[in-house]
Amino acid sequence: MEDGIEKVEAPELLPQNAEAIAEENVSGLMPEVEHAPGPHGHGSGIPWLDVIVTVSVVFISVISLVVSIEHGKSMEKMVDQNQKLIAASTMPLLNIGNDFGSPTGQPQMRVVIVNGGVGPAVIDRFELVYKGKIYPTKDAFLRACCADAYLKSMKDGRTKTYHSTVSSRILPARDHFDLLTIEPDKAGMDLYNSVNRVMHGDDMSFHACYCSVLDECWETDFNQKRPHPVKECKVSPNENLW
Repeated sequence: MEDGIEKVEAPELLPQNAEAIAEENVSGLMPEVEHAPGPHGHGSGIPWLDVIVTVSVVFISVISLVVSIEHGKSMEKMVDQNQKLIAASTMPLLNIGNDFGSPTGQPQMRVVIVNGGVGPAVIDRFELVYKGKIYPTKDAFLRACCADAYLKSMKDGRTKTYHSTVSSRILPARDHFDLLTIEPDKAGMDLYNSVNRVMHGDDMSFHACYCSVLDECWETDFNQKRPHPVKECKVSPNENLW
């Protein structure tokens, strides 16, 4: 019987076919999926919808930027207005005035510097000027303007004179300094009348530079309605200040 059995030989497997069969028989391997061409990223896949979404995002971003800029400008305006309000609430305003008479009925003349503002005045420099020259003291001024009457008053003692230092002082709001005071008796009116004429003449003037507590500064000659703002009050060591 062995002679009647024909031998059948199996065909040899090629290496490529063997590898293909091996991969198909291995469990857990997923077949390779071919990706069809299409949109990438997070788009919806609908072109017109993606365009609308993109334009909307850009539009919202622009609106947010504009709102932020306008808000910043509004805050700057509010800060500027608050600073102006604070400055206005601390602004001093110096004036010069005369006061005649006394509670006792005796003759009296007072040259008064008044702070009519709402904040303290830091007076860095105050000058009394007579005929273009600055006089730092009462005696120097009285000798220059009214020498005969002043010397006579010193001899007979009938007239009392006083003065207050003004420079480098702080004058509170609604307060005053008596810059110069002349108190004669009824028989010694010469100096009183002489100084009164000088005060109402064109040869007499005053000048001041002062600041607020916020270091905002002004200069004035007391003839203008408003003082002139300056960066600072500069005072030299050798200046003749009242």
